[in-house]
Amino acid sequence: MRILVHPGFHKTGTTSVQYGLSRNAEVLDGRVRVLQMDDFPDAIAAARRHSAQPAPRRLRKYAAGFAAAVAPLDPGDPRPLLVSSEKLLGWIPGRKENWSYAATPELMERLAEVLEGHFGKGAEITFYFTTRAAEDWKRSVYWQNLRSMRITEDFEAYRPRLEKAARLDEVVAETRARLGGRARVISRPVEALADAPQGPLGAILRELGVATDDLMPFKSYNMQPDGAAEELLRLNRSELDEAALNKAKRERIQHYQSAGLMRRKAGDGGQG
Repeated sequence: MRILVHPGFHKTGTTSVQYGLSRNAEVLDGRVRVLQMDDFPDAIAAARRHSAQPAPRRLRKYAAGFAAAVAPLDPGDPRPLLVSSEKLLGWIPGRKENWSYAATPELMERLAEVLEGHFGKGAEITFYFTTRAAEDWKRSVYWQNLRSMRITEDFEAYRPRLEKAARLDEVVAETRARLGGRARVISRPVEALADAPQGPLGAILRELGVATDDLMPFKSYNMQPDGAAEELLRLNRSELDEAALNKAKRERIQHYQSAGLMRRKAGDGGQG
């Protein structure tokens, strides 16, 4: 039984992977089983609480929430399993005063325990992290948080706060050390996957041995249109009250989406 967990990181192409999985759900159904964020809401809620304020009881709730998601899956089904959601890592850095991925190794350890407990010790478990160059990642996180929070700092003032979290390769190494031989832990820079067939999604599926030649193509979008961060920063610095500010920012995002510069997705303000 082959299992691949793609837990992010945030802002490393995760939204595109999940969009591609949804768009190709019918084609992939006979080849791979897929779990995404809607399948484990309780685990996500616990991960967010734990990333903001670590506590053993939150780790237990995280494991229980994920266990409930895998419980209906037949261990005897020959299809591999793909789990994809950056929300399994908790809050994106910058939210709820969470400024690092310190919780990631123990969160992934809990996932490995649940998967091994359900599918057996013979399961081949891989944690596949997508990473991104530090400065590009910081700028993307800043843009994301501008959209969902009233940040009034410009990027140059904000970027030092993301310095620790941006060391994604260190988090991967810490996770690998934590898991030891219980699971394989690998990472790929999203920049290297951009031109691969079907992008990061294709690379992830091929890692599982899943055929990708007939997947439906989908457009890659610039998730940060030129000048958009500056425009939202001006709104955040304005004297608008919270309701008016949220409305104004929502209208600007909808404008970018209508112009084809951003993908429409449910619950805009996501963290991919």
